[in-house]
Amino acid sequence: MIALRLIFALAASVLLQAPHTHAQAPTEAVEDGGGESVVDAVSSESARMLVSVTIDGAGPFPFIVDTGSVRYVVARDLAEQLNLQPAGRVRMVSMTAARELASVHVPNLSFIEGRVSTLQAFTVSRNHLGAMGILGIDALRGQRVVLDFAAQQVRVGAAPRRIEPMTPNEIVVRARARFGQLVLVDSDVAGTPVDVIVDSGLEVSIGNDALRRLLTDRHNEFEEIGLVSVTGDHFTADYTRVDRLRIGGMAISGLPVAFANPYVFRHLRLTNRPALFLGMDALRQFERVTVDFRNRRASFVLTEEGG
Repeated sequence: MIALRLIFALAASVLLQAPHTHAQAPTEAVEDGGGESVVDAVSSESARMLVSVTIDGAGPFPFIVDTGSVRYVVARDLAEQLNLQPAGRVRMVSMTAARELASVHVPNLSFIEGRVSTLQAFTVSRNHLGAMGILGIDALRGQRVVLDFAAQQVRVGAAPRRIEPMTPNEIVVRARARFGQLVLVDSDVAGTPVDVIVDSGLEVSIGNDALRRLLTDRHNEFEEIGLVSVTGDHFTADYTRVDRLRIGGMAISGLPVAFANPYVFRHLRLTNRPALFLGMDALRQFERVTVDFRNRRASFVLTEEGG
């Protein structure tokens, strides 16, 4: 059975195709004053983006920037090290199940200079995180988050207001909100609509059973692999490549995807038609990915090779 890190190693041959025609450039919103905060990032062993976080003056600690997780998560041993106080048990939805997990009060958490938050966070084993914690959507709500892979930075700024032209290799895709997630619209595989969620916390893209059935009808070959969720649950998935996924005005060819039907798709009511969590194996093929939670849009900047 293939290990998850090997899955990522196999995921390097994604081909990105820009639109064939370039009419008048579309526009996107940019922020109306205030500026973006720039945070240096490093890559974890699983190629996810890590930023430095301090908690009540202690640290820094590496946390994963996760555009697909609704809540903060802190490694259990870090919570014990910092003597974080219990905050009761809270329901957490992972890939495999919804369960009650212990949570803690996290005082004075900061990953951006001048911004401090006191909050609650789930606690799970560090072995399943690959870092000391996760910065979820509740850290990013109402913000525009830029994952700049070329500069190895994360930029966070106020919700955009004014309008200016996009860069030549940039594709903007609108989204709708569902249970705190942004689901990209105008996406399809071979003409069949697909719901897409940008998830920077996943090493490999995950598809639902409806998408697997679609590709089975197209005679894709599958291989069984084993995956582990953030809560340590093991599950199997069928692994293959999607010939062509279109998102807005771009196409991703040869995208590796692990196909399963875990609990999260049912929780988000994404079972009736094909759905996909777009993980880091795909996102790192771009120069820059922006997720604008407040204005419900995402943008992708193609590399020079992809453009």
